[in-house]
Amino acid sequence: MKQGLISWLLILLGNSAPVFSSGTPLTHGAHVHGEAVMNIVLDGNSLFIELDSPLINLVGFEHAPNDEEQVSALLKAEKTLASADRLFHFATTKCSLENVEIEMPYSKNHADTNHPHPPEMHHEHADLHANYVFQCEQAKDLTAISVNLFSLFPDLQEIKAQWIFQGKQGAASLTASHPTLSVN
Repeated sequence: MKQGLISWLLILLGNSAPVFSSGTPLTHGAHVHGEAVMNIVLDGNSLFIELDSPLINLVGFEHAPNDEEQVSALLKAEKTLASADRLFHFATTKCSLENVEIEMPYSKNHADTNHPHPPEMHHEHADLHANYVFQCEQAKDLTAISVNLFSLFPDLQEIKAQWIFQGKQGAASLTASHPTLSVN
């Protein structure tokens, strides 16, 4: 439902960039290794952040895990992504995590027993999709969001961020040397 709210807000505000799907991992245009997409919407005191990234940026591979080391890499990435307080820091206000949903391909939490993956999928692209919902005390005072994904996932080189805050919208490219999204 919150994913739908973000989609409608982006559409209503005339954003021509790709918007969210309904529950499945996204491919925003081309699946590009090293790049991720982040969509951020502030609605009242609720802050919604959606992250989509090729799995290779986070664990170093895009296929079903072949050994315990790869299983461990998936679990570690999923646990890290669930720790939103490590991922995002908010300037000039306090935002508390209300909900997080992570769709991590090949993880135990994402197993689909009704549709087993055929062996040929080992050469397919796999994407991570994560949704975060925060409640902010003084949301109108939020001016910047620092994104710490680059230090936690060194294969991630760029995040293409789109945002909507209080009737304003914008886009920015975040990198390890410029990981802060300013929303003024």
